[in-house]
Order: sequence, then C-alpha cells, then structure tokens
Amino acid sequence: MKLHYEKEQKTSTIGGRLVGGQPANNPPLMIGNMFWPGDKIVQSRKEGKFDREEATSQIRRLEALEKKTGLPSLVDMVANTGDEMKHYIDFFVEATQESGMPFASDAYKTQVKRPAAEHVASLGQMDRYLYNSLSFWEKELEKEIEQIAKLGVKHVVLGLWDAQDDFSSGRLKCLDDMYKLLEPYNFETILCDCSVMSLPTSMICNVSMGKIKEKYGLPAGSGPANGVYMWMKNAKEIGGPDAFAGVDAATEAISSLGADWLMYGPVDAMDRIFTGVAVAQCNFASMVMDEYKELPENPNHPFHLLFPDVVKQFHDKLAGVEKKRKWLK
Repeated sequence: MKLHYEKEQKTSTIGGRLVGGQPANNPPLMIGNMFWPGDKIVQSRKEGKFDREEATSQIRRLEALEKKTGLPSLVDMVANTGDEMKHYIDFFVEATQESGMPFASDAYKTQVKRPAAEHVASLGQMDRYLYNSLSFWEKELEKEIEQIAKLGVKHVVLGLWDAQDDFSSGRLKCLDDMYKLLEPYNFETILCDCSVMSLPTSMICNVSMGKIKEKYGLPAGSGPANGVYMWMKNAKEIGGPDAFAGVDAATEAISSLGADWLMYGPVDAMDRIFTGVAVAQCNFASMVMDEYKELPENPNHPFHLLFPDVVKQFHDKLAGVEKKRKWLK
C-alpha cells in the first residue's frame, strides 16, 4: 500500500463532494444503494411506488453521518426500467435540495441507463449525477460513451474486470483499453471500479487501485459489499446472527485503506459502515502522518472531526519538524 504517488492525483467534485487525491488527504466517497433488489421500502417496481417516509428518513440519516464523520455520501439508486428510475430520481432530487447530495443510477442494461441520464439532463442535475457504469464487457461501449457525452454526463464509473486475467494486472489492462475510448471526451470525473468478485479477493482490488493511481492518477475504489453479501449465510453459520455485521464493517474498513471511494451496499447498514470506515481512515491518516509528518489537509477529514484532541497534540509536536513531503512546502 503506497502512501504517496509521484503521479499527480486527480480530484473532482460531484454534488459538492470531493473525491480523489493523495492518500489520507481526503476521506473516501461513500456510495450506498437505495431501492436495491429486496429493499423493503420498495412497494411496487412496476408503478415506482415506495415508502417515501422511510426513504426520506434514510437520506436524513446519511446527511447527519456526513457531518459527524466527514465521510462524503452519494446514493446509488437501483431500478429495472427507465420509468422506475425516473420516479426515484425525482424523489431524491426533491428530498436533497438543501444538502445537494449526489446520486447515481445503477443499471446493467443500456435501455435503463440511457433514459435515466436523459431525465437527469432534463432536470439540469448533471453536476450531482454519477453514471454507473461504463463496463469493459459492454458490446457497444464506444457508442455508449459517445451518447452519454452528448447528453452532458460529467461523472462516470468504469467497471474494470477481465475474466481472462482476474488479477490486478487484468484490471489495469481494462483501464488501458477503456481510457483510449474516453480520451476524446472531457468527463470531469472518472471513478475506476476494481470489481470485487468474491470476499477474500477484496484486497486484490486495493492492489489494483494502487496501480491505477500510480499510472493514471484517477480516483480508484471498489464495491466490497459484493463479496460481503455473497458470504452472509456463511458468516452467520460461523459466528451467529451478529457475525455478518462484523464481517461487513471490518471488510469495508480494511477496503477503505488507500481507496478514493467505496460502494458499501444497502444504505440501511450506514451506521456501522460509516463508523468503521471513519475510524479506519483516522488510523490510515496517522500512518501517513508518522511517515511524512503531515496531517490531512482536508478540514472535514474524520481525523479532525472525531479526534480533535489527538490531532492537536500531533499538530503541536510537528511544529518546527521538517516536512518530508517536499511538495507540500
């Protein structure tokens, strides 16, 4: 795990939330799912009906956790059709007028992704919108990129995975091929998803993140929840009903080290995930500080918000200490 990259690290803002940069300067953007398959707040997908009161309550809790922990939040909404997605987008935009929290449309099929992006464009909300996702295995990828660029999409996720090379080298090769297609367009944000395929391989994605940041300087992350939820039954069989929650929080916390963003799964797990990741980020920041004698520059970093007394102690101790990171002088 690298603590600094010589390559300039790209940062961007999605709906006022900063993502990217050198390790430990900015906390990871936390991407959680709403309206996912099996989500109890969904009442009728065909009619786009859901428990609006509970959905609003979840959003308010996310906004509160952002302020408490310093971890920026983005909601990724899952739908089966374009019409269903429009219902969720309209609701979310209205419910977050004050906070401006960013959002994403999550779908595999282009016939769902395209109308969602068109609807966001019609609402004038592209600054807050993340297109999830452009996939390496999409047959008409070049056409899809051209279409969303014409719509004005600014922020995209790249799904990186090669069935023939299921190692970090394969993820990097995918990006090499996809980046050539993206170069003619001026997307403000390119989030690289290193694609967790099973729970015990989550850290292969973190190795992939390092290689991507080293070569391209792009914000890189993964979706550890993919592996965690596949292993839910096994966790409960080993440690009982509470074991899954522990596995979930621990996996997300470990996976956040060196990551610019995380897809942590259903938002109803936000309390344990945000707390675990925030503490992990504080420890990661202290590790970087020990090596480079520099505290996080971002005033909203969890280290500053959760442990201000510790930060002050180290700030005083570092006074007069020569910085090893010369680029910060």
